[in-house]
Parts: sequence; structure tokens; C-alpha cells
Amino acid sequence: ERADVAVLVIDAVEGATDQDGAIAGEAERAGCSVIIVANKWDLMKGRGADFSKGFDEEVRRNLKFLDYAPLLHISAATGERASKVLETVQAVAEARRRRVPTAELNKFVEAVTAVHPPASPGRREVRILYAAQTMVAPPTFVFFTNVATKFHFSYQRFLENRLREAFGFDGTPIRMHVRRREGRGSKPDEKA
Repeated sequence: ERADVAVLVIDAVEGATDQDGAIAGEAERAGCSVIIVANKWDLMKGRGADFSKGFDEEVRRNLKFLDYAPLLHISAATGERASKVLETVQAVAEARRRRVPTAELNKFVEAVTAVHPPASPGRREVRILYAAQTMVAPPTFVFFTNVATKFHFSYQRFLENRLREAFGFDGTPIRMHVRRREGRGSKPDEKA
């Protein structure tokens, strides 16, 4: 619960187990950044590039909620690629503390919503008016809209993926809140 970055070590022979998924889920819920490390990779040598690709796809399928987490192959026994773990921890720790300037964030929102606006659950069209990053570690964003609503899960994932691409939030969960912009005669903000 107090960790900034969690390193989830899985056994390359077994792959990601249900217990690995439970631990990863707790880390994600706690707001930890996560790195997935497949240990015992020395035992997988000689199986070819197709094996590596298939292994990675299976891990991603079993831990699909951690699609943003870097996946490393190491061998603790031989030390192969072990130094890559600390390099990745450093990079992910920096990403989780990254702050996006409000002006830059709002240019991003304008560009993204022009191409793919949020779906409207009611009769009124939902528009994202502006956004602000309210916290780091993990990065947390508030999107102010013209109507009180929630983003559909798929649209929230879309925004998370675009934020990662644009600002490099590798390995860290992104938190989002949606609020109605306050104006004269309107009700208090509603969180999504």
C-alpha cells in the first residue's frame, strides 16, 4: 500500500497465475505503478521468437487490466537483464510523478475530442470543456463537461491510452474524474 512502484515477479515456466493476478489487482487498486517481470527466462531460451511473443500475449491476456505495465524477461540465476529492472523502475517512477501543464493538457483534449468526442447518454451532447491534472503519483485528471455524466468505460480507456501516448505515463495507472462545469444556477459538481 505504501509502494510507489510494484514489481510483479512471475515464473516464466508457469506464466501468470490467478494469485499473480490478485496481487497485481491489489497494486493497481492502491494506485501503484506496476512492472511485470518474467523470471527464469534462462529456462525458456532456445524456444524461439514465436514462443516469446506467445508468452507475452498470454501474460497480457491474463493480466489485461495491466496493459500499460512494462513486461521484462530476466534470469535471477544468471543475472541476465536484471539491471533492466532498476532502470525500468526509475523510468516508471518518473512517469508517475509527471505533471502535464494545463494549457498543454487542454490542447490535447481539444485535439482528441475533435476526432473522437465522448458518447452522449442522454439527449444533450456531451462536450469536454476543459481538463486539469489535480494530482501526481498516480496521475489524476478531472475533465469538466457541459452536462453531469460519466464517460463510458470504453471512452475512458480511449482517453487513458491517448494520455499515455501523448505524455508517456508508462507503467502507471491513470485516475479520471468527470465533473459538470459550474455555472450560474447549476447544481454542485458531480463525480464520476
